[in-house]
Amino acid sequence: MALLIVLLALALVQIWGSGGPLQRDGWFTRWRNAIGRRDYLSARPGLQFGVTILLPVLVAAAALVMAESLLGGLGVLLVSVPLLLYSFGRGNFNDSISNYLRAWYQGDLEAAFLIAEPLLKGMDAGQVTDARTLHQLVFRAAAYRAFERLFAVLFWFLIAGVPGALLYRLSQLYVQGDKPESEAEGGPEAVSSIEGADVQLARQWLWLVEWVPVRVLGFTLAIVGNFAGCYRAWREHLTCKQSGSAEVLEYYLEGALGGIDASECSAGAAVSEGQRVCGAEVEALQALLARALLMWLTVLALYVIFGS
Repeated sequence: MALLIVLLALALVQIWGSGGPLQRDGWFTRWRNAIGRRDYLSARPGLQFGVTILLPVLVAAAALVMAESLLGGLGVLLVSVPLLLYSFGRGNFNDSISNYLRAWYQGDLEAAFLIAEPLLKGMDAGQVTDARTLHQLVFRAAAYRAFERLFAVLFWFLIAGVPGALLYRLSQLYVQGDKPESEAEGGPEAVSSIEGADVQLARQWLWLVEWVPVRVLGFTLAIVGNFAGCYRAWREHLTCKQSGSAEVLEYYLEGALGGIDASECSAGAAVSEGQRVCGAEVEALQALLARALLMWLTVLALYVIFGS
């Protein structure tokens, strides 16, 4: 059943480019604000954070139990696929990368930066001063976005089912929760600021729930990429407690990619050598992550076939 749920959800992602119409987060913004207005909760950051993300997860778990009791496996499928789709990352990742590369190869750094902004959310975009720093930041951001939108969700789905996947996505939404008034539903009243001890707790929790999936993905990248280089980086950062998930993942990917051949760039000789090398690195990143996903699905299929 788990394999079927994953395949159906990924098929819909291929059709829509993302979770499509199921990814509406206005309800979570209103729910978070409602919890934040309770003085006895807002005074206790851990309790506020726990109630905000755990209650929706418990409701989802109850819906799964009810669906299974009423409709059996079909009910589980009907509830699990939409919830897993909701748990996937936001936006069309492949389109963002393609549009970024198009602007990059044209030498339009301003357009490339604007296109990459959704990928750079939560990162220090102010450090971009030239083409090289833009590429390095986009490379790290693209790697992490691919991880948080898909691999981390699949990991927790396989470990704890739909509640695990939903718990991870709500943790991400909580950390990324601040929105400009123009993006939030309901105007200024719908905007709450996560700050101080609460946001620190949320970030620490997110780092914790990403710690194992990042390293599992890192070992996968070693298998589907340059094993020696990636395994060396994987071993060096296996027990690292200081680096964030994006930083550790960047080390793994640099090792897995090894040397980048500029001739692999799809833009050909129409652009400069530096542009071709950087573009080829991002294109190789996409291909490597696609192979890693294929490996995860293969392992899951083998487990379903031989493990039951």
